[in-house]
Amino acid sequence: MKFDCEITNATIVDPRGHYRGTISISGEKVAGVLAEPSGNAARTIDAEGLVALPGMVDQHVHFMDPGDNSREDFIHGSSAAAVGGVTTVVEHTHSNPVLSAENLREKRVYLKDRSVIDFGLMAHVFPDTIKHVPDLWEEGAAAFKVFTCTTHGVPGLLPDDLLRLFRSLSEAGARGLVHCEDEFITEDNEERLRAGLREDYGVVLEWRSPEAELVAVNTVALLARLTGANITVAHASQPEVIDLARRERELGAILSIESCPQYFYLDSEDVREHGPTRKFTPPARDAPAGEYMWERLARGDIDLISTDHAPSTLDQKFESDIWDCPFGLPGVETTLTLLLNAVNEDRLTLERLVDVYSTTPARLLGLYPRKGAIRVGSDADVVLVDVDEEHVLRTGEIISKAGWTPFEGHRVKGRPVMTILRGQVVAKDGKVVAEPATGTFITQ
Repeated sequence: MKFDCEITNATIVDPRGHYRGTISISGEKVAGVLAEPSGNAARTIDAEGLVALPGMVDQHVHFMDPGDNSREDFIHGSSAAAVGGVTTVVEHTHSNPVLSAENLREKRVYLKDRSVIDFGLMAHVFPDTIKHVPDLWEEGAAAFKVFTCTTHGVPGLLPDDLLRLFRSLSEAGARGLVHCEDEFITEDNEERLRAGLREDYGVVLEWRSPEAELVAVNTVALLARLTGANITVAHASQPEVIDLARRERELGAILSIESCPQYFYLDSEDVREHGPTRKFTPPARDAPAGEYMWERLARGDIDLISTDHAPSTLDQKFESDIWDCPFGLPGVETTLTLLLNAVNEDRLTLERLVDVYSTTPARLLGLYPRKGAIRVGSDADVVLVDVDEEHVLRTGEIISKAGWTPFEGHRVKGRPVMTILRGQVVAKDGKVVAEPATGTFITQ
């Protein structure tokens, strides 16, 4: 058999282990995983000294496109993802939410030539749009994003709405991704802090308090168990969230836990010092919460890593006070690098990295083994990484429209050097080498 391409001399990693071999590619698919090169390929990529991972699957990004995309757009965001070793994203935009099947169809058409990598689309659910869940799921929504408190202009769902929604998700066989902060606690905190004329950076920590997250997670986890809905807790910020969710899982809840690099690498002192460029919610917590999060990630209590990539430019971050400047951080470009650094620090294994940032998100999205695997029949999505290369993360190298990183100056070890989407090289050595129309819309 004549192959389109072979990746030779690679150390191939999946969640079960690693081995040396050759990845043979034909017609955008993995056609063989061989012990030795076949010598029968139209082109060869020599991966000597590199590690081959399945392309990363980031289920939680915001590219703000269509709409006001001054903070980010799909071309820049998907390019940043490609450079960062991500071959599939699931996107949703708060400023222009998908609330109906028609919205989803329109967005798919708009994005047909604006993504370097493959992408799915998540729908929002407002209290008055729960009725649209079945049609959206049928139309190809990847999942449904839900807030338990009003944030980013998106209305929160109180427990009665959540109960109706979770029943609908369960009946449809759909999945929800829930932002967990209690509406009443955050509202009360904000009222108290504003009455005290507080404008210091510490207001973020007290406004979006640990208690607000825990109360909401408790409600969401219980309702997930009572309804049988498939629910993911978004961006868990503290170890107590994981422990609380585990309790409901042991009682039968279909519940998964997502977290993000900012909850491992940043803490409350970073928020107090840097303010707007560390304003995201839930916020980073008091040290040593990050250390406990690493422990739970390594032992399997955290199911998946996403970025919650929600950038703003520095001008946008500092054009208002701490109350009104935008939430969110850029992250899709640096997350794999930070996880590779964690591997070098013995915080997790390469196998666990693949599990949490590729295989498990692909499974939860119904895309596995098309995505999240290097096996015969899978899409030929491969990221080659140099696990030994030491470098410093620099704002000047960021491709996202944000143009900066909260990890500026961090010395790290390990980086992606080539990203391959369905057999085509889309990024190499920190540069995008493919056109925006390379990526396609995908659904389970």
